[in-house]
Amino acid sequence: MSVRGTDNLRCYLREASLPPMVCDPKAPALPEKGHKSHLNNLHVCPEPWRKLESIQPIDATKLDEKIIQWVDSFIPETSIGVEDSDPLTGETLTVPCPPVFDIPTHVERRPNDIFRMVPWLDNFPLMTIQRALHLIHGPSNFWGFSLHDDNDKDRNIFQHFHWGWSLPQNEDLGGSEDTVSKRRIGRHSVVIAFQPPWVLSHQDITEFSQCRSFPPYLLPGNAFPTSFESKHRLWAKLWDLCVHEYTPWFVLTSYHHWVFGVFSTGWTTAFVSGVYDYNYFSPTILECLTFWVGSALRIRGTWAIPDVL
Repeated sequence: MSVRGTDNLRCYLREASLPPMVCDPKAPALPEKGHKSHLNNLHVCPEPWRKLESIQPIDATKLDEKIIQWVDSFIPETSIGVEDSDPLTGETLTVPCPPVFDIPTHVERRPNDIFRMVPWLDNFPLMTIQRALHLIHGPSNFWGFSLHDDNDKDRNIFQHFHWGWSLPQNEDLGGSEDTVSKRRIGRHSVVIAFQPPWVLSHQDITEFSQCRSFPPYLLPGNAFPTSFESKHRLWAKLWDLCVHEYTPWFVLTSYHHWVFGVFSTGWTTAFVSGVYDYNYFSPTILECLTFWVGSALRIRGTWAIPDVL
């Protein structure tokens, strides 16, 4: 007997693990364990207007427990009474979960650059959690993921998806309310930043996650700006992007590894999780993503941005 993901969405999100993304033989070699890639040469430099000062860790055990408790409380374990696929939008639950759930296997080409990495994120975790959120939280039906390919000078090593309010093409916020509206929407949006695993190695994303302070533009007594390490360039790039998008919520991933974070209201402090492997269990990446996007939407029982004194 085949079982749809919507017949027990809680169990599906809890059991479905992302399929392994094997890189193409023509892709750059992955760094050895414990080594940085030395390819993360982002075009960012120290700027006096950047407000970020400190990065605080989110307790891993407490976060995992909160995600699991939220899934237990708010994701239904009984049938929703609809198909996995929405016939109107085409969105569907896509991450296979044999032998329990009858989710068709979808094959993607092995990536050899960041552009071939896009379908792995778009067609597996992002479409799945978009469908899940639309099923459990009606107001999210006006929200969705879109790829923001902005012709950035770093687009070959750094790109991002954006969870935001999806306006019809013939609608525009327009006028003097445009910026105000974008800021209001941005508070509930999420940036999903990604880099190929040969650029963002396990060691690179670990150092990013474990970074606890961001260097000031000028140290006392210095005539020249403080130089950046690789982890600082990544923090600067992400801070700039989130400020530009008006959203404090972010995820950083190489697909192989995932980090979840948020900036404080004044943009001076970041709160960041530890590193999750793509096949992490209890909670799974699908549970983590659903919870984190749900937190941005302020769904009851999710995570709130701590106050900064």
